[in-house]
Amino acid sequence: MLPRRHILDVWELIKDDEDFRSMATITLAIDAIKYMHNEPKKDHLVEALELNEFICFMFPAKRPRNRSLLYHIVSDLLGLLMYGIPDTRKHTIDNIETVNYSEKNMEIYPVIEVWNNLKSKVYKKKHGAEDIIEGFIRKIRVEMDVLERFPFVEETFFESKDTIKEWLPSFASYYDESRKKVRGAYDRWWALWACAGSKEEILGAMVDRLASQAEREYETVIDKEKVFTSIISDPETNRMENELFSRWYREGVNLLLKI
Repeated sequence: MLPRRHILDVWELIKDDEDFRSMATITLAIDAIKYMHNEPKKDHLVEALELNEFICFMFPAKRPRNRSLLYHIVSDLLGLLMYGIPDTRKHTIDNIETVNYSEKNMEIYPVIEVWNNLKSKVYKKKHGAEDIIEGFIRKIRVEMDVLERFPFVEETFFESKDTIKEWLPSFASYYDESRKKVRGAYDRWWALWACAGSKEEILGAMVDRLASQAEREYETVIDKEKVFTSIISDPETNRMENELFSRWYREGVNLLLKI
């Protein structure tokens, strides 16, 4: 999912302000730092699970705030099921359904059970570029509802540029990189999202990114003005999309932590 929704993911489960801001930052960082290298270190799902375990054993004082990495995983899995699986993410699905996580000492996190449970309830097969692009538009609608109705999310996103400092030792150690390099990767990613800009600027940046991706990956040209207008003029549809996502997200997290 997109960053503002990931912040709301944490808030829906964690109400203590200090814990919330810390946990929101690490859930943003796992997306940002994956771009530190030309190729991902490993599958994003496996990476998040392993980083969570790494922090538990190597930085135990940070527990249980690293748990938001598990929330992040559930949110991303649900996003794939609800909004479609882009060509660039198909390897992730192969890993979900074929990797033996018990061999990776991750059997206490029944990811496959959560995946299958949600898949049986919300998954509808998406056919072709048009459906995938529509899925991206729906994700942008979720992001805009978060921006409109939960202003503290944007504040938290903005402050994460400073809050990331508390997680630099963990990330630097896990990736075997300098704290400076990790910080630089986060700052570059953070700048892409027009944080603290107007809602028009933020939406425009997301639509521009979608247009570039649609042309690059699907050889499809979208009408950016039409997409922009359809989203910004219909806050009720945006709200309904976000509330639907929240319903299934909470069910997925509850299942993950219960089994």
